[in-house]
Parts: sequence; C-alpha cells; structure tokens
Amino acid sequence: MNKLFFLAISAAFLVGLIAGSPLWAKGPADVTNGVHNLSATGVDPWYGTPGSSIYATDEQQVCIFCHTPHGGSLTGPLWNRNNPSSTWSHYNSATLSSYLQGLSTSRAINDESLLCMSCHDGSISVNHIINEPNDRATAIVTSFTGDPDTEIIDFFGVTAGARIGGSSANTGGTGDLSDDHPISFSYTQVLNSPEYQPSGAKYGDLKLQSLAEGAGVRFFGADSNVECSSCHDPHVDYLSNPDYAPFLVTPNTGSNLCFACHDK
Repeated sequence: MNKLFFLAISAAFLVGLIAGSPLWAKGPADVTNGVHNLSATGVDPWYGTPGSSIYATDEQQVCIFCHTPHGGSLTGPLWNRNNPSSTWSHYNSATLSSYLQGLSTSRAINDESLLCMSCHDGSISVNHIINEPNDRATAIVTSFTGDPDTEIIDFFGVTAGARIGGSSANTGGTGDLSDDHPISFSYTQVLNSPEYQPSGAKYGDLKLQSLAEGAGVRFFGADSNVECSSCHDPHVDYLSNPDYAPFLVTPNTGSNLCFACHDK
C-alpha cells in the first residue's frame, strides 16, 4: 500500500454542510481553490498554484470525493465516503475530567466529526469513495503515487499535521485525539455543570452559546455539541484569504476564534 505524504500545513477537518444556518459565518467559500479539491484541477498546497495537484491524476470532478448525487450515505449530506471504525481516545487533563463530567475519554464521536475523520483519521484512503462517477471504469489514482489507495500521513513527523488520528508518540497512528481540542461533547452540558455555575471555580471562563455563535462558532444537534466543524469549514478558500487558515469559520487574528468561547 502506497501512502501519500502530506505537508502538514493544516489540521483541516471536513464538512460543515450538516449545519444549515445562513447566519453562521463560514468564511469565503471556494472549495476549488484549496487542498480539499482532491481532483486533477486541485491546487498545490505548497505554492498555491492551480494545475499542479498532488491528488488525483485522472478525475476532474471536485465534489465527488465527499459527495454524490445518488446512493450516498446518510451519515452526512449525500456523503460519498465510508467512516472510520477506529476506537477513539480523547483529550483529557487534570482539570478537564472534573468539568466534562460523565464523558469517557474513549467515547464515540458524532457523525459531524466522523465525516472529517473519514480522511483525517488516516485509516481510510482519501481517494476511496462509495459511488464512483459513472464515466469511470477504474478506481481514482493520485499523481503523487499513481496508486488508488492513498492515506494521509505526516511526511515530516510533526505533531500538528493533517493526520489528526496520530499523536506525537505515534504520528502514523489512528483514532488518537488525546492531543487535540475536545470534540463530540455538549457545550450546554459544560455550561450547566457545577464548575461553571455562579458558585463554581470556572464561572465565567466560557461564554454563553449565543455569544459564541455570534462570533461564528457552530454547534450541532439538540445538545449543542462541539464538533470539528464548530471551528472549521472544508470549503473555505484560505489560500486567497490567509486569515481563515486552516479552513476556519472566522479569522483567529488575536485568538479571536478561541475567545469566541473562552473568556480568559
């Protein structure tokens, strides 16, 4: 099995289409001008130039790597990928365990984040899709390896790469989210926990959900879950708008995106 070596320029996560509110700030959209354009028309992430894709050599369609008009998975919006079956290990710390009460560090992750992990866990090839375009008779291959089985792997062995499933101890690992911002937990549950109530030690450390949403952060489901797409949108053109790198829903200049939720 050949593996495509990615320059770790982003910890980008896939798909915020599940959200749906036009009021949420998702950044300047142009999926064709970014590293999520996996087609032969894709943009070289090192130089930002078109026509020098490190992805597919023989497929011009852009959206097909994530979406299909027919026969898609119900996990996401006409989703065209299988989701990983990894066992997940989530971030934890001396303080986190106390105020994310009842959450196991081995909990499953929700569908919104599974969409992202279908590539970024590193266990599934980026060019393996459920429903191939009907004008194809063969699997999609990549220009870097000429191979139909191409996974994300961190070329330089750095810890904050595009392979989110790895860790500093095992950059080629899968399912390890222990060094990443927590996902798949309820923001509402945290705010309602004793530590964040007026008499709690962390009262005021997190902002109200309405304030976070007003700053561009997105929450998912009835429990207002924090997911990968709370902060990232895969369609953002950050090559032309570098303040939005890597695929941010709103610029993080001065840590503004962090301060959308955290009040420190």
